[in-house]
Amino acid sequence: MKLNIKLQNVFLEMVCFLYIILFTYAAISKLIDFENFQTQLGQSPLLSAYAASISFLVIFAELGLVVALSLRVSRIKALYLSVGLMTVFTTYIILILNFSSFIPCSCGGILEKLGWNEHLIFNLFFIFIGSCSLLLHQYDKKGIISLLLIVVSSVLFVVFLFLSSEDTMKKQNPFIRRFTPNVASRTLTKNLNNYGFYFAGHSKGNIYLGNTISPLTIIEFDSTLQHKKQYSIQLTPDTLPFRAVKTKILGAHFFLYDGSIPIIYRGLVSDWKATIWVTKKPYFTTLQPIDSTLCVFRGQQLGTYENILGTIALDDSLKIRKQKHLLQKQIDGIFDTDGTLTYSEGLKKIVYTYFYRNQFIVADTALQLVHHVTTIDTTTRAKLKVVRVKKSGDSKLAAPPYTVNLRSAAFNELLFNQSGLRGRYESKKNWDHASIIDVYDITNKIYLFSFYIYHENKMKMSDLLITEKALYAIVGHQIVKYTFGTPMLTQLKK
Repeated sequence: MKLNIKLQNVFLEMVCFLYIILFTYAAISKLIDFENFQTQLGQSPLLSAYAASISFLVIFAELGLVVALSLRVSRIKALYLSVGLMTVFTTYIILILNFSSFIPCSCGGILEKLGWNEHLIFNLFFIFIGSCSLLLHQYDKKGIISLLLIVVSSVLFVVFLFLSSEDTMKKQNPFIRRFTPNVASRTLTKNLNNYGFYFAGHSKGNIYLGNTISPLTIIEFDSTLQHKKQYSIQLTPDTLPFRAVKTKILGAHFFLYDGSIPIIYRGLVSDWKATIWVTKKPYFTTLQPIDSTLCVFRGQQLGTYENILGTIALDDSLKIRKQKHLLQKQIDGIFDTDGTLTYSEGLKKIVYTYFYRNQFIVADTALQLVHHVTTIDTTTRAKLKVVRVKKSGDSKLAAPPYTVNLRSAAFNELLFNQSGLRGRYESKKNWDHASIIDVYDITNKIYLFSFYIYHENKMKMSDLLITEKALYAIVGHQIVKYTFGTPMLTQLKK
Protein backbone atom coordinates (compact mmCIF):
# COMPACT_ATOMS: atom_id res chain seq x y z
CA MET A 1 0.00 0.00 0.00
CA LYS A 2 2.83 2.37 0.98
CA LEU A 3 4.57 1.53 -2.30
CA ASN A 4 1.41 2.28 -4.27
CA ILE A 5 1.00 5.61 -2.50
CA LYS A 6 4.65 6.39 -3.16
CA LEU A 7 4.26 5.54 -6.87
CA GLN A 8 1.11 7.66 -7.04
CA ASN A 9 2.98 10.62 -5.57
CA VAL A 10 5.90 10.12 -7.96
CA PHE A 11 3.51 9.95 -10.92
CA LEU A 12 1.69 13.06 -9.67
CA GLU A 13 4.96 14.98 -9.36
CA MET A 14 6.09 13.85 -12.82
CA VAL A 15 2.82 15.01 -14.36
CA CYS A 16 3.06 18.36 -12.57
CA PHE A 17 6.64 18.71 -13.79
CA LEU A 18 5.58 18.04 -17.40
CA TYR A 19 2.82 20.64 -17.09
CA ILE A 20 5.32 23.14 -15.66
CA ILE A 21 7.67 22.60 -18.62
CA LEU A 22 4.76 22.84 -21.09
CA PHE A 23 3.26 26.05 -19.68
CA THR A 24 6.65 27.70 -19.16
CA TYR A 25 7.67 27.06 -22.75
CA ALA A 26 4.27 28.11 -24.10
CA ALA A 27 4.12 31.35 -22.07
CA ILE A 28 7.70 32.40 -22.88
CA SER A 29 7.18 31.66 -26.59
CA LYS A 30 4.08 33.87 -26.63
CA LEU A 31 5.83 36.68 -24.73
CA ILE A 32 8.85 36.67 -27.05
CA ASP A 33 6.60 37.07 -30.11
CA PHE A 34 3.58 38.64 -28.41
CA GLU A 35 2.55 40.83 -31.36
CA ASN A 36 2.46 37.82 -33.69
CA PHE A 37 0.55 35.77 -31.09
CA GLN A 38 -2.04 38.52 -30.73
CA THR A 39 -2.30 38.90 -34.51
CA GLN A 40 -2.94 35.17 -34.92
CA LEU A 41 -5.73 35.34 -32.35
CA GLY A 42 -7.14 38.37 -34.15
CA GLN A 43 -7.32 36.38 -37.38
CA SER A 44 -8.83 33.35 -35.65
CA PRO A 45 -12.17 32.38 -37.21
CA LEU A 46 -13.55 31.62 -33.74
CA LEU A 47 -12.23 34.08 -31.15
CA SER A 48 -11.37 37.23 -33.13
CA ALA A 49 -13.58 39.54 -31.07
CA TYR A 50 -11.76 38.65 -27.83
CA ALA A 51 -8.20 38.58 -29.17
CA ALA A 52 -6.88 41.38 -26.96
CA SER A 53 -8.18 40.05 -23.64
CA ILE A 54 -7.53 36.37 -24.43
CA SER A 55 -3.92 37.05 -25.45
CA PHE A 56 -3.14 38.41 -21.97
CA LEU A 57 -5.40 35.98 -20.11
CA VAL A 58 -3.75 32.87 -21.60
CA ILE A 59 -0.22 34.00 -20.73
CA PHE A 60 -1.20 35.01 -17.18
CA ALA A 61 -3.01 31.69 -16.72
CA GLU A 62 -0.03 29.66 -17.92
CA LEU A 63 2.47 31.54 -15.75
CA GLY A 64 0.13 31.45 -12.75
CA LEU A 65 -0.29 27.69 -13.09
CA VAL A 66 3.49 27.25 -13.32
CA VAL A 67 3.84 28.94 -9.93
CA ALA A 68 0.88 27.08 -8.38
CA LEU A 69 2.10 23.69 -9.65
CA SER A 70 5.50 24.35 -8.10
CA LEU A 71 4.01 24.80 -4.62
CA ARG A 72 2.98 21.66 -2.74
CA VAL A 73 0.14 23.46 -0.95
CA SER A 74 -1.61 24.43 -4.22
CA ARG A 75 -0.46 21.60 -6.50
CA ILE A 76 -3.70 19.58 -6.63
CA LYS A 77 -5.96 22.56 -7.29
CA ALA A 78 -3.51 23.82 -9.90
CA LEU A 79 -3.54 20.43 -11.62
CA TYR A 80 -7.35 20.53 -11.85
CA LEU A 81 -7.09 23.98 -13.44
CA SER A 82 -4.30 22.77 -15.75
CA VAL A 83 -6.52 19.97 -17.06
CA GLY A 84 -9.25 22.58 -17.51
CA LEU A 85 -6.93 24.89 -19.48
CA MET A 86 -5.81 22.02 -21.73
CA THR A 87 -9.49 21.16 -22.24
CA VAL A 88 -10.06 24.77 -23.32
CA PHE A 89 -7.24 24.51 -25.88
CA THR A 90 -8.49 21.12 -27.08
CA THR A 91 -12.09 22.30 -27.49
CA TYR A 92 -10.83 25.26 -29.50
CA ILE A 93 -8.97 22.92 -31.87
CA ILE A 94 -12.02 20.67 -32.27
CA LEU A 95 -14.15 23.69 -33.16
CA ILE A 96 -11.49 24.91 -35.60
CA LEU A 97 -11.37 21.56 -37.37
CA ASN A 98 -15.11 20.94 -37.51
CA PHE A 99 -17.07 24.20 -37.26
CA SER A 100 -14.79 26.93 -38.58
CA SER A 101 -15.40 28.77 -41.86
CA PHE A 102 -11.71 28.16 -42.58
CA ILE A 103 -8.74 26.50 -40.89
CA PRO A 104 -5.97 29.01 -40.07
CA CYS A 105 -2.26 28.34 -39.92
CA SER A 106 -1.22 26.29 -36.89
CA CYS A 107 1.89 28.30 -36.14
CA GLY A 108 3.56 30.06 -33.24
CA GLY A 109 4.38 29.01 -29.69
CA ILE A 110 3.77 25.37 -28.86
CA LEU A 111 2.09 24.89 -32.25
CA GLU A 112 5.18 25.83 -34.22
CA LYS A 113 6.18 22.30 -35.26
CA LEU A 114 2.76 20.67 -35.09
CA GLY A 115 -0.31 20.66 -37.31
CA TRP A 116 -3.80 20.92 -35.84
CA ASN A 117 -4.40 17.17 -35.74
CA GLU A 118 -1.03 16.47 -34.14
CA HIS A 119 -1.60 19.17 -31.60
CA LEU A 120 -5.02 17.74 -30.79
CA ILE A 121 -3.39 14.39 -29.96
CA PHE A 122 -0.71 16.20 -27.95
CA ASN A 123 -3.36 18.02 -25.89
CA LEU A 124 -5.42 14.88 -25.33
CA PHE A 125 -2.32 13.14 -24.00
CA PHE A 126 -1.81 15.87 -21.39
CA ILE A 127 -5.49 15.81 -20.43
CA PHE A 128 -5.25 12.02 -20.04
CA ILE A 129 -2.16 11.98 -17.80
CA GLY A 130 -3.49 14.93 -15.78
CA SER A 131 -6.84 13.22 -15.24
CA CYS A 132 -5.17 9.90 -14.32
CA SER A 133 -2.94 11.52 -11.72
CA LEU A 134 -5.91 13.34 -10.15
CA LEU A 135 -8.06 10.20 -10.03
CA LEU A 136 -5.20 8.19 -8.55
CA HIS A 137 -4.82 10.87 -5.91
CA GLN A 138 -8.56 11.02 -5.10
CA TYR A 139 -10.55 8.19 -6.65
CA ASP A 140 -13.92 8.83 -5.05
CA LYS A 141 -17.21 10.50 -5.90
CA LYS A 142 -15.95 13.96 -5.00
CA GLY A 143 -12.81 13.59 -7.13
CA ILE A 144 -14.69 12.31 -10.17
CA ILE A 145 -17.35 15.05 -9.93
CA SER A 146 -14.68 17.75 -9.53
CA LEU A 147 -12.84 16.54 -12.62
CA LEU A 148 -16.04 16.31 -14.67
CA LEU A 149 -17.09 19.83 -13.61
CA ILE A 150 -13.73 21.24 -14.68
CA VAL A 151 -13.83 19.52 -18.08
CA VAL A 152 -17.49 20.32 -18.85
CA SER A 153 -17.21 23.95 -17.73
CA SER A 154 -14.06 24.38 -19.87
CA VAL A 155 -15.87 23.04 -22.94
CA LEU A 156 -18.91 25.26 -22.33
CA PHE A 157 -16.66 28.29 -21.79
CA VAL A 158 -15.04 27.91 -25.22
CA VAL A 159 -18.38 27.23 -26.93
CA PHE A 160 -19.81 30.38 -25.33
CA LEU A 161 -16.82 32.45 -26.50
CA PHE A 162 -17.19 31.03 -30.00
CA LEU A 163 -20.90 31.82 -30.28
CA SER A 164 -20.64 35.29 -28.77
CA SER A 165 -17.53 36.10 -30.83
CA GLU A 166 -19.36 35.20 -34.05
CA ASP A 167 -22.22 37.53 -33.15
CA THR A 168 -19.84 40.33 -32.16
CA MET A 169 -17.76 39.99 -35.33
CA LYS A 170 -20.85 40.23 -37.54
CA LYS A 171 -22.86 42.90 -35.73
CA GLN A 172 -20.62 44.78 -33.25
CA ASN A 173 -17.19 44.31 -34.78
CA PRO A 174 -14.37 46.08 -32.88
CA PHE A 175 -12.48 46.65 -36.18
CA ILE A 176 -11.07 43.14 -36.47
CA ARG A 177 -11.13 41.83 -40.01
CA ARG A 178 -11.63 38.22 -41.00
CA PHE A 179 -9.49 37.28 -43.99
CA THR A 180 -11.17 34.08 -45.11
CA PRO A 181 -8.98 32.10 -47.57
CA ASN A 182 -10.06 31.50 -51.17
CA VAL A 183 -12.58 34.35 -51.27
CA ALA A 184 -11.07 35.82 -54.45
CA SER A 185 -8.00 34.91 -56.51
CA ARG A 186 -6.15 37.05 -59.05
CA THR A 187 -6.58 35.18 -62.33
CA LEU A 188 -6.30 37.62 -65.26
CA THR A 189 -4.79 40.99 -66.07
CA LYS A 190 -4.82 43.22 -69.15
CA ASN A 191 -2.74 46.29 -69.91
CA LEU A 192 -4.91 49.29 -70.82
CA ASN A 193 -1.91 51.32 -72.06
CA ASN A 194 -3.32 54.50 -70.57
CA TYR A 195 -4.73 56.10 -67.45
CA GLY A 196 -8.06 57.76 -66.69
CA PHE A 197 -10.20 54.63 -67.05
CA TYR A 198 -13.20 53.84 -64.86
CA PHE A 199 -15.91 51.17 -64.95
CA ALA A 200 -18.99 52.31 -66.86
CA GLY A 201 -20.88 49.07 -66.13
CA HIS A 202 -21.42 45.53 -67.36
CA SER A 203 -24.07 43.85 -69.48
CA LYS A 204 -24.54 40.37 -70.98
CA GLY A 205 -21.17 39.15 -69.73
CA ASN A 206 -19.24 42.14 -71.08
CA ILE A 207 -17.30 44.75 -69.09
CA TYR A 208 -17.43 48.40 -70.18
CA LEU A 209 -14.84 51.07 -69.42
CA GLY A 210 -15.13 54.82 -69.79
CA ASN A 211 -12.25 57.29 -69.80
CA THR A 212 -12.05 60.76 -68.27
CA ILE A 213 -9.39 61.84 -70.78
CA SER A 214 -11.43 60.67 -73.81
CA PRO A 215 -15.01 60.82 -72.45
CA LEU A 216 -16.74 59.72 -75.68
CA THR A 217 -14.71 56.50 -75.92
CA ILE A 218 -16.02 53.21 -74.52
CA ILE A 219 -13.90 50.06 -74.24
CA GLU A 220 -15.63 46.66 -74.13
CA PHE A 221 -14.02 43.47 -72.77
CA ASP A 222 -15.47 40.01 -72.51
CA SER A 223 -15.27 38.26 -69.13
CA THR A 224 -11.90 36.67 -70.00
CA LEU A 225 -10.35 40.06 -70.91
CA GLN A 226 -9.13 38.47 -74.16
CA HIS A 227 -11.55 40.11 -76.61
CA LYS A 228 -11.60 43.89 -76.80
CA LYS A 229 -13.76 46.32 -78.76
CA GLN A 230 -13.74 50.10 -78.88
CA TYR A 231 -16.74 52.36 -79.51
CA SER A 232 -17.23 56.10 -80.00
CA ILE A 233 -20.36 57.70 -78.57
CA GLN A 234 -22.20 60.04 -80.94
CA LEU A 235 -24.04 62.91 -79.24
CA THR A 236 -26.83 65.05 -80.61
CA PRO A 237 -26.13 67.89 -79.99
CA ASP A 238 -22.41 67.75 -79.15
CA THR A 239 -21.47 71.44 -78.76
CA LEU A 240 -22.22 71.95 -75.07
CA PRO A 241 -19.50 73.25 -72.68
CA PHE A 242 -18.74 69.90 -71.04
CA ARG A 243 -16.51 69.87 -67.95
CA ALA A 244 -16.96 66.53 -66.14
CA VAL A 245 -18.43 63.90 -68.47
CA LYS A 246 -19.02 60.32 -67.32
CA THR A 247 -20.92 57.35 -68.73
CA LYS A 248 -22.95 54.66 -66.96
CA ILE A 249 -24.26 51.53 -68.69
CA LEU A 250 -27.36 49.69 -67.51
CA GLY A 251 -28.70 46.79 -69.56
CA ALA A 252 -29.37 47.86 -73.15
CA HIS A 253 -29.08 51.58 -72.33
CA PHE A 254 -26.25 53.96 -71.53
CA PHE A 255 -26.36 57.36 -69.86
CA LEU A 256 -23.77 60.06 -70.56
CA TYR A 257 -23.97 62.98 -68.18
CA ASP A 258 -22.38 66.15 -66.86
CA GLY A 259 -24.00 67.48 -63.70
CA SER A 260 -22.26 70.85 -63.94
CA ILE A 261 -24.26 71.90 -67.04
CA PRO A 262 -26.54 69.95 -66.15
CA ILE A 263 -27.36 67.44 -68.87
CA ILE A 264 -28.08 63.72 -69.24
CA TYR A 265 -27.94 61.92 -72.59
CA ARG A 266 -29.46 58.50 -73.10
CA GLY A 267 -28.86 55.96 -75.85
CA LEU A 268 -28.64 52.28 -76.75
CA VAL A 269 -25.45 50.22 -76.59
CA SER A 270 -26.47 48.67 -79.90
CA ASP A 271 -25.50 51.83 -81.85
CA TRP A 272 -23.88 54.16 -79.23
CA LYS A 273 -25.94 57.13 -80.38
CA ALA A 274 -27.33 59.38 -77.66
CA THR A 275 -29.79 62.24 -77.51
CA ILE A 276 -30.69 64.59 -74.67
CA TRP A 277 -32.82 62.88 -72.04
CA VAL A 278 -32.87 65.55 -69.31
CA THR A 279 -31.33 69.02 -69.27
CA LYS A 280 -31.33 72.38 -67.42
CA LYS A 281 -32.24 70.80 -64.08
CA PRO A 282 -31.28 69.53 -61.62
CA TYR A 283 -27.57 70.20 -61.02
CA PHE A 284 -25.87 67.16 -59.55
CA THR A 285 -22.46 65.76 -58.59
CA THR A 286 -23.17 62.01 -58.88
CA LEU A 287 -25.65 60.00 -60.93
CA GLN A 288 -26.74 56.36 -60.68
CA PRO A 289 -29.17 54.90 -63.26
CA ILE A 290 -31.83 52.57 -61.81
CA ASP A 291 -33.60 51.64 -65.04
CA SER A 292 -34.15 53.18 -68.47
CA THR A 293 -36.52 55.86 -67.08
CA LEU A 294 -35.19 56.48 -63.55
CA CYS A 295 -31.93 57.79 -62.08
CA VAL A 296 -30.82 58.66 -58.56
CA PHE A 297 -28.58 61.68 -58.10
CA ARG A 298 -26.69 63.52 -55.40
CA GLY A 299 -26.97 67.27 -55.59
CA GLN A 300 -26.90 70.29 -53.28
CA GLN A 301 -29.68 72.04 -51.44
CA LEU A 302 -30.27 75.62 -52.60
CA GLY A 303 -29.10 78.17 -50.05
CA THR A 304 -27.22 75.80 -47.71
CA TYR A 305 -25.35 73.82 -50.41
CA GLU A 306 -25.70 70.72 -48.24
CA ASN A 307 -25.68 67.37 -50.02
CA ILE A 308 -29.05 65.78 -50.77
CA LEU A 309 -30.24 62.75 -52.72
CA GLY A 310 -32.97 62.83 -55.31
CA THR A 311 -34.56 60.99 -58.22
CA ILE A 312 -35.03 61.94 -61.86
CA ALA A 313 -37.83 60.12 -63.67
CA LEU A 314 -38.78 60.75 -67.27
CA ASP A 315 -41.36 58.67 -69.07
CA ASP A 316 -44.32 60.71 -70.25
CA SER A 317 -43.24 63.69 -68.14
CA LEU A 318 -40.24 64.82 -66.10
CA LYS A 319 -40.46 64.26 -62.34
CA ILE A 320 -37.72 65.41 -59.98
CA ARG A 321 -37.97 64.48 -56.31
CA LYS A 322 -35.54 65.47 -53.59
CA GLN A 323 -35.02 63.71 -50.28
CA LYS A 324 -33.47 66.33 -47.99
CA HIS A 325 -33.17 64.28 -44.81
CA LEU A 326 -31.73 60.94 -45.95
CA LEU A 327 -28.11 62.10 -45.63
CA GLN A 328 -27.35 62.90 -42.00
CA LYS A 329 -25.37 66.07 -41.29
CA GLN A 330 -22.66 65.94 -38.61
CA ILE A 331 -20.50 69.01 -39.29
CA ASP A 332 -21.38 71.02 -42.39
CA GLY A 333 -23.63 68.75 -44.46
CA ILE A 334 -21.24 69.07 -47.41
CA PHE A 335 -17.94 67.32 -46.78
CA ASP A 336 -19.20 65.15 -43.93
CA THR A 337 -21.98 63.65 -46.10
CA ASP A 338 -19.77 63.00 -49.11
CA GLY A 339 -19.70 59.38 -50.24
CA THR A 340 -20.25 56.70 -52.88
CA LEU A 341 -23.64 56.13 -54.53
CA THR A 342 -24.29 52.62 -55.85
CA TYR A 343 -27.23 50.40 -56.71
CA SER A 344 -28.01 46.71 -56.16
CA GLU A 345 -30.07 45.59 -59.13
CA GLY A 346 -30.75 42.23 -57.46
CA LEU A 347 -32.17 43.85 -54.32
CA LYS A 348 -33.64 46.91 -56.05
CA LYS A 349 -31.97 48.99 -53.34
CA ILE A 350 -29.81 52.11 -53.35
CA VAL A 351 -26.70 52.10 -51.16
CA TYR A 352 -24.89 55.28 -50.13
CA THR A 353 -21.58 54.80 -48.31
CA TYR A 354 -20.11 57.75 -46.39
CA PHE A 355 -16.43 58.49 -46.98
CA TYR A 356 -15.64 59.82 -43.51
CA ARG A 357 -17.70 57.75 -41.06
CA ASN A 358 -18.44 54.07 -40.46
CA GLN A 359 -21.85 53.86 -42.04
CA PHE A 360 -23.77 53.22 -45.23
CA ILE A 361 -27.43 53.92 -45.98
CA VAL A 362 -29.81 51.48 -47.66
CA ALA A 363 -32.90 52.97 -49.33
CA ASP A 364 -35.52 51.88 -51.85
CA THR A 365 -35.83 53.41 -55.32
CA ALA A 366 -38.21 56.05 -53.95
CA LEU A 367 -35.43 57.09 -51.52
CA GLN A 368 -37.31 55.84 -48.48
CA LEU A 369 -34.88 54.72 -45.81
CA VAL A 370 -34.69 50.94 -45.28
CA HIS A 371 -31.93 50.98 -42.66
CA HIS A 372 -28.46 52.18 -41.71
CA VAL A 373 -25.56 49.71 -41.54
CA THR A 374 -22.42 50.26 -39.49
CA THR A 375 -19.09 49.25 -41.02
CA ILE A 376 -16.44 47.57 -38.87
CA ASP A 377 -14.38 50.72 -38.39
CA THR A 378 -15.09 52.57 -35.14
CA THR A 379 -15.20 56.11 -36.59
CA THR A 380 -18.79 57.09 -35.83
CA ARG A 381 -18.22 60.81 -36.41
CA ALA A 382 -16.42 62.36 -39.38
CA LYS A 383 -12.97 63.69 -38.46
CA LEU A 384 -12.83 66.80 -40.64
CA LYS A 385 -11.52 70.31 -40.16
CA VAL A 386 -13.78 72.54 -42.25
CA VAL A 387 -13.21 76.28 -42.63
CA ARG A 388 -15.23 78.91 -44.46
CA VAL A 389 -13.35 81.35 -46.70
CA LYS A 390 -14.62 84.83 -45.80
CA LYS A 391 -13.97 86.40 -49.20
CA SER A 392 -15.81 83.80 -51.30
CA GLY A 393 -18.01 82.19 -48.65
CA ASP A 394 -16.87 78.73 -49.79
CA SER A 395 -16.23 75.87 -47.38
CA LYS A 396 -12.86 74.13 -47.61
CA LEU A 397 -10.97 71.40 -45.79
CA ALA A 398 -8.20 72.88 -43.65
CA ALA A 399 -6.48 69.50 -43.17
CA PRO A 400 -6.34 66.16 -45.00
CA PRO A 401 -9.52 64.16 -44.29
CA TYR A 402 -9.60 60.95 -42.23
CA THR A 403 -11.07 58.67 -44.91
CA VAL A 404 -12.86 55.59 -43.62
CA ASN A 405 -14.40 54.21 -46.84
CA LEU A 406 -12.78 54.87 -50.22
CA ARG A 407 -15.24 53.36 -52.70
CA SER A 408 -17.90 50.67 -52.84
CA ALA A 409 -19.95 48.53 -55.21
CA ALA A 410 -23.13 46.53 -54.58
CA PHE A 411 -24.16 43.22 -56.11
CA ASN A 412 -27.29 41.37 -55.01
CA GLU A 413 -27.25 41.28 -51.18
CA LEU A 414 -23.55 42.13 -50.83
CA LEU A 415 -21.71 45.43 -50.53
CA PHE A 416 -18.01 45.44 -51.44
CA ASN A 417 -16.37 48.33 -49.61
CA GLN A 418 -12.76 49.43 -50.06
CA SER A 419 -11.58 50.52 -46.64
CA GLY A 420 -9.30 53.48 -46.04
CA LEU A 421 -8.03 52.27 -42.67
CA ARG A 422 -5.92 49.38 -41.38
CA GLY A 423 -7.70 47.23 -38.82
CA ARG A 424 -6.48 45.72 -35.57
CA TYR A 425 -3.95 42.87 -35.69
CA GLU A 426 -3.25 43.46 -39.39
CA SER A 427 0.13 43.30 -41.07
CA LYS A 428 1.51 46.69 -42.11
CA LYS A 429 3.38 44.94 -44.91
CA ASN A 430 0.14 43.67 -46.44
CA TRP A 431 -1.50 47.07 -45.92
CA ASP A 432 1.35 48.77 -47.81
CA HIS A 433 1.03 46.40 -50.77
CA ALA A 434 -2.71 45.90 -51.16
CA SER A 435 -6.17 47.44 -50.92
CA ILE A 436 -8.63 45.82 -48.52
CA ILE A 437 -12.19 44.97 -49.56
CA ASP A 438 -14.68 44.42 -46.72
CA VAL A 439 -17.83 42.50 -47.65
CA TYR A 440 -21.18 43.17 -45.94
CA ASP A 441 -24.58 41.53 -46.09
CA ILE A 442 -26.84 44.48 -46.92
CA THR A 443 -30.11 42.83 -45.86
CA ASN A 444 -28.97 41.30 -42.57
CA LYS A 445 -26.69 44.26 -41.70
CA ILE A 446 -23.67 42.09 -40.91
CA TYR A 447 -19.98 42.00 -41.80
CA LEU A 448 -18.92 38.79 -43.56
CA PHE A 449 -15.20 38.81 -44.40
CA SER A 450 -12.39 40.70 -46.12
CA PHE A 451 -9.85 40.08 -48.87
CA TYR A 452 -6.94 41.82 -50.60
CA ILE A 453 -6.66 43.46 -54.02
CA TYR A 454 -2.91 43.76 -54.55
CA HIS A 455 -1.16 46.78 -56.03
CA GLU A 456 0.23 46.41 -59.55
CA ASN A 457 3.65 48.01 -60.16
CA LYS A 458 3.16 49.96 -56.91
CA MET A 459 -0.10 51.43 -58.23
CA LYS A 460 -3.27 51.22 -56.14
CA MET A 461 -6.78 50.26 -57.18
CA SER A 462 -8.78 53.22 -58.50
CA ASP A 463 -12.12 51.54 -59.30
CA LEU A 464 -13.93 48.22 -58.94
CA LEU A 465 -16.83 46.37 -60.53
CA ILE A 466 -18.64 43.26 -59.32
CA THR A 467 -20.22 40.52 -61.44
CA GLU A 468 -21.79 37.24 -60.36
CA LYS A 469 -18.48 35.36 -60.58
CA ALA A 470 -15.68 37.90 -60.28
CA LEU A 471 -14.41 41.28 -59.15
CA TYR A 472 -12.73 43.49 -61.74
CA ALA A 473 -10.35 46.20 -60.59
CA ILE A 474 -8.59 49.04 -62.36
CA VAL A 475 -5.10 49.22 -60.88
CA GLY A 476 -2.84 51.81 -62.47
CA HIS A 477 -3.11 51.26 -66.23
CA GLN A 478 -4.25 47.64 -65.90
CA ILE A 479 -7.58 45.89 -65.51
CA VAL A 480 -7.30 42.91 -63.17
CA LYS A 481 -9.78 40.07 -62.67
CA TYR A 482 -10.22 38.37 -59.29
CA THR A 483 -12.28 35.20 -59.62
CA PHE A 484 -14.52 34.39 -56.66
CA GLY A 485 -13.97 31.22 -54.65
CA THR A 486 -16.44 29.06 -52.75
CA PRO A 487 -16.94 31.36 -49.69
CA MET A 488 -17.96 34.29 -51.92
CA LEU A 489 -20.01 32.27 -54.40
CA THR A 490 -21.94 30.74 -51.50
CA GLN A 491 -22.88 34.21 -50.26
CA LEU A 492 -23.80 35.43 -53.75
CA LYS A 493 -26.11 32.46 -54.30
CA LYS A 494 -28.03 33.35 -51.15
